[in-house]
Amino acid sequence: MTNTLRILNAAGDLVVDSNTPGTACIGKATFLKTVQAYYMDDAWQTGYSQYTFATDRPVLWAFDLPLGRRVGILGTSYKDGVHTVGVYCGAGGDLREFDTQEAVDVWAFSTISQARSKFGLILRHSEERYVTHDFGTPNITFPIASGSLGEGVRIPSVGRPIAIGNAPFYDVSYFDLEPGYILTNNRNFLVRSSNTVGYSAGLTLKRIASYGQPGEGSTVSHPAPFLVIDGTFLP
Repeated sequence: MTNTLRILNAAGDLVVDSNTPGTACIGKATFLKTVQAYYMDDAWQTGYSQYTFATDRPVLWAFDLPLGRRVGILGTSYKDGVHTVGVYCGAGGDLREFDTQEAVDVWAFSTISQARSKFGLILRHSEERYVTHDFGTPNITFPIASGSLGEGVRIPSVGRPIAIGNAPFYDVSYFDLEPGYILTNNRNFLVRSSNTVGYSAGLTLKRIASYGQPGEGSTVSHPAPFLVIDGTFLP
């Protein structure tokens, strides 16, 4: 017989399961540069900010949610123990309708690999016995709200709301110029108002072609859950 601990909140939502690995902040990413919208491969493309973080562990990226800014992860790569991540944080379009990019704080979260505290509640997997939760570990992940694509969520008043998660979503559209066409690509990013967080589309690519026939617009949209946590005490 195995023993497990499950904790539910007042609404019946699962908060902690001793057999499910918890996550915690393992450090803050290092800012490298901010790039504004640029022209490449015959198209204008969105700007971004770039960061690095050194670890061999799997990473969940968390990012600050400045008021009124669309924020999200554009892409990541890994080589020789270093993660490189491109982050979108923008508001207020330029003359080409691209958001002006700003730097934003970014953190790396990962599973709790070993107990760090001498005192407090430590949970282990019921069969394999590895540590899944250590409540003495700084900045463990306790969501204050969660949502998904197409569903905004209200958040309580906290010192610094940050988000984990990103929409794997894009929308391609064509505008016929006769002759030629304009191709645009939009992606959804998280945006925070005073007390809500939800997804909002931002322009990521714009190409004006003076020849050929426009293609057909397409949309790719998948379930895109996100978590909001209080980042007041993050490094």
